[in-house]
Amino acid sequence: MLGEGIIQESMAGHAARNSDLLQELRRKGVKLNVPQSVEHHFWADDKKSAALLARELYRRGFLVLVIAPVVNAEDGKKRIWNVEAGVQRTLTQAADPAITEELVRLAAEFDATYDGWGTSV
Repeated sequence: MLGEGIIQESMAGHAARNSDLLQELRRKGVKLNVPQSVEHHFWADDKKSAALLARELYRRGFLVLVIAPVVNAEDGKKRIWNVEAGVQRTLTQAADPAITEELVRLAAEFDATYDGWGTSV
């Protein structure tokens, strides 16, 4: 499991990114308080961690969209696992610090990393 310092650092990074993202979406005229499909992205070091994370996301009401190995771009060899989970929520909710903390901590329970959210606009 990730240490508390790394978790706090991750949440701070997400807070800055979410603020910028919401500002850009507002600028484009996107309605932030209308529920829509949102994808949350995670990275896990191994298949077991990815599968356990995906199972817990499903248990919490997410639709698991992807669970697949990806070759690590840094070394071109090591495989990491991509987990993507979808849910219907507003973009304001997707960027909420409480949701971010929940997902960062959930990922950490499975030695995974929460990589943020996205949506089609």
